[in-house]
Amino acid sequence: MEILVRGRNVELDPEVIAAGRRKLSRLERLAPDIRRIEVQFSEIKNPRVSDREQCEVIVHLKGTFVKAHATAPDLRTALDRAAEKTEHQVARLHEKRIGRSHPRRVAEPIE
Repeated sequence: MEILVRGRNVELDPEVIAAGRRKLSRLERLAPDIRRIEVQFSEIKNPRVSDREQCEVIVHLKGTFVKAHATAPDLRTALDRAAEKTEHQVARLHEKRIGRSHPRRVAEPIE
């Protein structure tokens, strides 16, 4: 699994990069077929917007992908919010896959 952390017109601390890799590496337990995770940080330039820092996470799985983004006043909070959304989506996809591969048996009626 490859984790790419990039910043578009934003200076990234090594701590933020390490935190992103650590948080998103936990997704592998839900979906072992993850091929690549891309994390992109950017800044919204509008002065009216209070949550200026944006984090976008794209998880490339076998046959599909999951995408989530979040904004916050600082990079670490944006990362936390985006990671939480991504984990929720991957968990739902995991449940859907398990449900399809192990269908529930219907009990036969007693006569």
